Amino acid sequence: PSTWSSYSFMLAGGGSFLEFSLPTITISEPQVGMSYCGPAVSNSSGGPAAIAAVGSASVAANSLALRASGMPQQSFGYFLGSLTSGLTTNPGGSQGNLCLGGSIGRFDSQIHISGNAGEIMIPVDLTAVPQPSGPVMAMPGETWHFQAWFRDANPTVTSNFSDGVEILLQ
Repeated sequence: PSTWSSYSFMLAGGGSFLEFSLPTITISEPQVGMSYCGPAVSNSSGGPAAIAAVGSASVAANSLALRASGMPQQSFGYFLGSLTSGLTTNPGGSQGNLCLGGSIGRFDSQIHISGNAGEIMIPVDLTAVPQPSGPVMAMPGETWHFQAWFRDANPTVTSNFSDGVEILLQ
């Protein structure tokens, strides 16, 4: 996407202005994977949280990142990952749905606060994806599922989830 920005300059020696417009170009990272299990249950921000994967699905490139947006402001959260999708409603009293099944790893060493933007983002080290028995190396051909889990106050202090993202690694 691009928009146009106008610029004005006074010419040397006084006198006239030179006016022109140039496009402002926004470069965004390519999204990878496919969203599922959504939309998520609305949180105290008034809407659902959403997860996106950006970068590359290539294990060799190891340049994948996860971003969750639409979270409440100043909320603690982290990401979860599994080779299996699932659906558990209100796990442990949460307001949302857990969209993962099987062995679920927690990126709990990468806990973040959502700030005023209501979003968190982490790089994913595909050579050490967290799992309950310890980090594992992701392999080409595997499909990984990720989701954000965060603290929420909707209507009481509890937790909530984003939707999920499914990524077929190459």
